[in-house]
Amino acid sequence: MPNDGYNLYLAGGAQLTVNPLVKKLSYDPLKDFTPVSMVSINGMALTVHPDLPARSVRELIAYVKANPGRVNYASAGLGQSSHLTPAAFAAREGLDMVVVPYQSTPAALVGLLSGEVQLFFGNVSDVLELVRSGKARMLAISTGKRVAQFPDVPTVSETVPGFVMTGWIGYFAPAGTPRPIIDRVAKAVIAICREPEVMRTMTSAGIEPVGDTPEEFAAAIDADLPIVRSAVEAAGLMRR
Repeated sequence: MPNDGYNLYLAGGAQLTVNPLVKKLSYDPLKDFTPVSMVSINGMALTVHPDLPARSVRELIAYVKANPGRVNYASAGLGQSSHLTPAAFAAREGLDMVVVPYQSTPAALVGLLSGEVQLFFGNVSDVLELVRSGKARMLAISTGKRVAQFPDVPTVSETVPGFVMTGWIGYFAPAGTPRPIIDRVAKAVIAICREPEVMRTMTSAGIEPVGDTPEEFAAAIDADLPIVRSAVEAAGLMRR
């Protein structure tokens, strides 16, 4: 792929940090791509079926501990955030929960609606309508701070200190792309992320617009690596 600035890769965090841990790749995403700018970041909404009696993270932990192996959580795909986040949460709190793997987010949501699973860590935008209609209940969000759209919904870390798991997407360029080109593209991404309409659209879906420098993006990826490794290990997905 030519490193001329006309070839860019819009990638999610899992493609850079999870994939190398769970499968053998023919390339090294951390070495073969250069961070340009993160576009957005989003947390996972801890959402439960209305019949589950827990109405807070603390009550959920207590309920699962009192009912080991009886609470199912949905995964919208092995290794996805909806799998890794609850696996890490369960490992952190010593909870015995059962993962029910689905092939997609819509299928996982159907499982939550039907009561086949009682818990789902999904993107805010995915669970928004279910929560608004009362068909599911949002207990918390896995971001480091509360999101503006749901100021009354606490973060998981308010109950489980330090527990923060987020997903992001951002632009990358092939390794070796000249720095002036990297800076020019990053400047354009930052400007777009600052546009009022873009910000309104993202925040209305529970997504935080970012737009940062290549250095800031690289630092965010580095900070993610140990968190992701711990989650992959908790989910039992580390490749041998």
